[in-house]
Amino acid sequence: MISKLLSFQVFRTVITSAAVVLLVILSVGRGDSISPLRLVAGEHEQDLVRWELTHFMDKWFARVIDLTLRSSPNDGERLAAVHEFFRLRDDIAALNTSPQSPLDVQAAVDALKQRRFELQALVEEVLESTISQVVHEQGIIGGIGPVRWPPVDFTFENRGLLLVRSPLDRIERLSELLLIPGLSLLDQITLEEKVESLDTDTSALVVRVGGVATYPAQVSPDRSLHGTLELAAHEWLHHWLIFKPLGKRWFAGGELQSINETVSNIFGQEISDLALEKLTGERPERAPWVQPTVQHREEPAREIFDFRRAMRETRVRLEELLDEGHVKEASVFLEERRFEFVDNGYNIRKLNNAWFAFNGTYADSAASISPIESQLRAIRANSPNLAEFLDHVARINSDGQLEEVALVSGWVPIDITTGLPLP
Repeated sequence: MISKLLSFQVFRTVITSAAVVLLVILSVGRGDSISPLRLVAGEHEQDLVRWELTHFMDKWFARVIDLTLRSSPNDGERLAAVHEFFRLRDDIAALNTSPQSPLDVQAAVDALKQRRFELQALVEEVLESTISQVVHEQGIIGGIGPVRWPPVDFTFENRGLLLVRSPLDRIERLSELLLIPGLSLLDQITLEEKVESLDTDTSALVVRVGGVATYPAQVSPDRSLHGTLELAAHEWLHHWLIFKPLGKRWFAGGELQSINETVSNIFGQEISDLALEKLTGERPERAPWVQPTVQHREEPAREIFDFRRAMRETRVRLEELLDEGHVKEASVFLEERRFEFVDNGYNIRKLNNAWFAFNGTYADSAASISPIESQLRAIRANSPNLAEFLDHVARINSDGQLEEVALVSGWVPIDITTGLPLP
């Protein structure tokens, strides 16, 4: 009887998750119809539909085998597996800087990677379960009968590559392509040059991303336990939002895309803190957000190079040059600034409009001069809990709505050049 019940539960979860896969595939599709861009990308593009289907089936087949044919590990064994998995990550990193002979190092690294692979499915399941419990306790995750919806599901995957484009005369994230993770740096540079040759008014950049909201989500295995929980929670919220007005408008780009990503960042931070505490008993210290004032902002002295300040100033000046129509001067300016960042220890390979178009989507990043983060933080500060915060923002489906909600929550309009409230 127990075996039949377990099989039914597994079957029910697989069917439910399969429905999510289909919905995500339908929402993501195969990208835009720019055939020249696809021809240039060629074999470097990742086939998302094939990835979705094969990884979903592989993941759930392995889970069914684990639940039906193998004994389930107890809580202590599950936690031990999690700690070992992330300790192995650190051991691999240490070996890669070891003075030992390359052959000895490679053999040791291969053995550790094999052990990580053996632990991977269990660790994924433990982290998924922990995040699912936390969002359920927060009153966020819904359900269809006893099944939580959408199920928290991710797989460890090497950090993906994304081909990003932006016009040269403005900062705008154009249609993009997800590339295979193993593309060499030389191939990345060659691809960027080919894409820019298609349209001399476009800048291109291949960026490395930590996660992708496929289903299951792709999550980098190179982060700490806390960082992995944050990234997995971030990607899950995209799954949750796809059924809400805000998530459905991710593909509109611009402000709505930025709201989606920044909400997911805020959510990921809060959920990862709670999940880490539930899993290990450790509660991370995170300073509460405080609305900036005209009178005070804590920043390093001017003689100290501060990345966030320097990047904000770069973005402000870039916008000024573009507004004045100085496109060529803007490109020269960005290259000069890139050298300055490199001289101060920030190895930015290529700084162009596409770099800002991608990184600026996250309104809490140094590449953004948008008021979106402060608007969202004000709404969150005025919400009694995370669920109510999400309820407010998930309804947004057009530009300008966020500002209206933020003003009601006590947000004060800011000067985008300084990030401080207007006088």
